[in-house]
Amino acid sequence: MIAISGVTKTFQRRGGGTHLAIDAIDLDIAEGEFVSILGPSGCGKSTLLYIVGGFVAPSGGSVSVSGRAVTGPGPDRGPVFQEFALFPWKTVLGNVAYGLREAGLSRRDADAKATALIATVGLKGYETFYPKELSGGMKQRVAIARTLAYGPAILLMDEPFGALDAHTRLRLQNELLQLWERDRKTVLFVTHAVEEAVFLSDRVVVMTRQPGRIKAVVDIDLPRPRRRDELLLNPRYQRLVIDLERMIEDPPEEMRA
Repeated sequence: MIAISGVTKTFQRRGGGTHLAIDAIDLDIAEGEFVSILGPSGCGKSTLLYIVGGFVAPSGGSVSVSGRAVTGPGPDRGPVFQEFALFPWKTVLGNVAYGLREAGLSRRDADAKATALIATVGLKGYETFYPKELSGGMKQRVAIARTLAYGPAILLMDEPFGALDAHTRLRLQNELLQLWERDRKTVLFVTHAVEEAVFLSDRVVVMTRQPGRIKAVVDIDLPRPRRRDELLLNPRYQRLVIDLERMIEDPPEEMRA
């Protein structure tokens, strides 16, 4: 579904010169696959995600979705970012229904679909609340519901749980997996957390330090549906976490000399 071919991104530096953020990225992602991008800070994980989303143009190479070249954002790709970016003056219902109204649905139809999605993400009864009245986890549920509202085939998630407390993060991971099991959307998920990547993913793409290149692509051959309490006792899960941690911590060649 997603074909990334030879993608490179170079940024112009404010003081002059250039910065090579990612280099020669080749990656194919199948329809319905859950793929996480893992790597150290500054390795270009988010840059790659923004290129797939059409928010940033590559300096070289190409990205296509279902055979069509990506030249900008589109309704087939739904972004969910760490910053919730909700409209503070709109209620939960208003935020989720916003895109539907913009797409031409009547208020009645948009509100009905938004109400169903709000229930799906566990916020039934909060339709009339404003963002300032919600916890961080609840705001992220609203953001996810808002993205799901217009039915994208692909979810692009940039550390969506990174700003949440540990308990809320684990809970939303479980809820995301339940949604994915139900709808089987294609997911490209950026994270710093190894355990999160292993728990959620079919494959994990490990990137090198900058400039970001693909260091390894690891198949997460764990059974689904997944239960955290069972995985914690699974030797294969433990091995995957340890191996991925070592890949990320492994210093670049020039630091070993």
